[in-house]
Amino acid sequence: MSSDPFELLGLNPRTATDADVRRAYAERLKVTRPEDDRAGFVALRQAFEQARERVRWRGDDFEDEDEADEADTEAAAAQPIDAAPQAPAVVDVQAMLAQDDDEDDDDEDDGYDYQPSAEEAAYDARITRTMDALVDVLTGSPFGPAPARVLSVIDDDAVSGIEEYQTMQWRVRQFLCDRTGMFLDPPQQRVPDWLTLPVFDALDQYYGWTRQPVTNAYVRQLNDWMAGLRRTMAAPLKSKADHRREALAELSAGPDTSKGSSKWLWIGAGILIFQVVRVLGGLGG
Repeated sequence: MSSDPFELLGLNPRTATDADVRRAYAERLKVTRPEDDRAGFVALRQAFEQARERVRWRGDDFEDEDEADEADTEAAAAQPIDAAPQAPAVVDVQAMLAQDDDEDDDDEDDGYDYQPSAEEAAYDARITRTMDALVDVLTGSPFGPAPARVLSVIDDDAVSGIEEYQTMQWRVRQFLCDRTGMFLDPPQQRVPDWLTLPVFDALDQYYGWTRQPVTNAYVRQLNDWMAGLRRTMAAPLKSKADHRREALAELSAGPDTSKGSSKWLWIGAGILIFQVVRVLGGLGG
């Protein structure tokens, strides 16, 4: 299965609008049902979210919402009345199916009236509580928290599973990219005071953003942004360390006496030449 969200939705990434993405998603919902194809449904929803985010990120104008609503309504009508699909357990379906903040449509208009199970709701609640706690720890001090305190939040037993780890990996990265200016128009890198290099390295070592091999172009852009952010934070620290090493090298070498030694060498040579000339002059007389 392709990792490109636009290819999965059958869209041109350069010309697709938000309405195009939603319309293509609604069409594919007719043939991709979570109870029949769990992996296909999850991949479709992730492609839908990534495509919409990339459309917004590149600054495309949204088409009329009414046109997209009509496509969503047609998709809803195509679903059987008694269909009550259950999305896979331990997948963050609540977040996957939630509409973006700028959208006023109800769930019924999305073409899929999904009701999360108690297990899924509990899963999303754990992720949300952990993210809220992490944000509080990160931004609570203007000088940045201790890395050990940050790790104690994300390494909690409540989010220790594989699915929880993957969801947190995505959400923490999105949070950092947002707070450091990636989603500005145009993107403008900025480093908040609370994001210190030790804190960044602790999170990056835990989640492996700058080291993980990826084929998805959008995820690669996120990871490249994170790598560039780290270089920016490390640059002044590296400069200070270089200055410190140079100063220590100068102190250990002692004062530079090469110029003084050269001066006295030339004076001695001049005196020697003078004496030789006097001696030769006396012999000649």
